[in-house]
Amino acid sequence: MAYSVNHVGITVSDMDRSLDFYVRVLGGVSLGSWERSGPRIDAVTGYPGVVVRQAFVRLAEGATLIELLQYVGGAKEVTDPDHGRAGSVHIAVDVRGLDETLDRMREEGLTVLSEPIVAGEGPLEGCRVVYVLDPDRVRVELVETPNAAARVR
Repeated sequence: MAYSVNHVGITVSDMDRSLDFYVRVLGGVSLGSWERSGPRIDAVTGYPGVVVRQAFVRLAEGATLIELLQYVGGAKEVTDPDHGRAGSVHIAVDVRGLDETLDRMREEGLTVLSEPIVAGEGPLEGCRVVYVLDPDRVRVELVETPNAAARVR
């Protein structure tokens, strides 16, 4: 049996703010937004009476969708998405023009966790990588392949 990634889901605290980041800042396209509620949503989420605001974003290239979910009436505590904690996740986004992207993000007041590094051995060997934080502090790894860097310079 073969499997592939259909989408990556991120629970957010403010749908509009997160859509702005993933659509305007990262250049994605919103594929609609919905509000879901009722017995089926109560059952699948485990939160009776919850309203789930849902939107999907597709970045300019690639097939994997990013699903944004805001639970209105869900759990009160906020998870610390620090990637040093077991169970936390991050997404990685291919970019061209990493330096320009980071300059723009800094101008927007977004948090860039370090200067880019060049990845060593493994599948990302030779790629320039850096983490930035989305509005809920979820790590978004920006990855520039060596060929993408050469096209920009």
